[in-house]
Amino acid sequence: MKANILLLLPIVIALGCISHRDRFQRQDSSIQMLSYDSITAGALIDGPTLRALQVAADDFFPSWSLPRACIDTPEAHRYYAVRRGEIIYVAILQDPGYCGRAYSSLDSGVRYAISVDGRILRRLLDGEPDLNAPAEGGAEPVILDGGAAAIDVTVPLDARVSFPASADAGTSPPDGGTPQHDNESSSSEIMQ
Repeated sequence: MKANILLLLPIVIALGCISHRDRFQRQDSSIQMLSYDSITAGALIDGPTLRALQVAADDFFPSWSLPRACIDTPEAHRYYAVRRGEIIYVAILQDPGYCGRAYSSLDSGVRYAISVDGRILRRLLDGEPDLNAPAEGGAEPVILDGGAAAIDVTVPLDARVSFPASADAGTSPPDGGTPQHDNESSSSEIMQ
């Protein structure tokens, strides 16, 4: 048994080396690499923020979905993240210019609140009402529950509903609406 394991160990190590070697052979050596100072001058993304971005992207673009149009791919979106204490807020918005479009689709973005340990605390798609948003000029959330009193919406049995009557149901004549002449008047007009 130990002999079999010892024979498999060099094979596993060799396969691991082959996959790493392929990754380095595909690099383009003509690209000039920036220094660490030049790269770190850009925006800082710490580990929890990177994980939050990955969690949000995996949730918004599930890997099991069917092939997508250009505008529905992860590359055709912009990603924003801000950390407030133990919560990282992520916004994903469509970038229509990536696919040659001038305008974004309706309801094409999403906002997330993600904990630093990578759990989605809240997701709000564009077009969904934010029921916890403060009211205009106030700090209290708006609760859309219909109020405390019940409203009776039953229709009495003897109530009649009437609709305007129309003999032709609003259809237009088959010739597009030009007046029709009877045969006698049109033939007399032609002869004169």
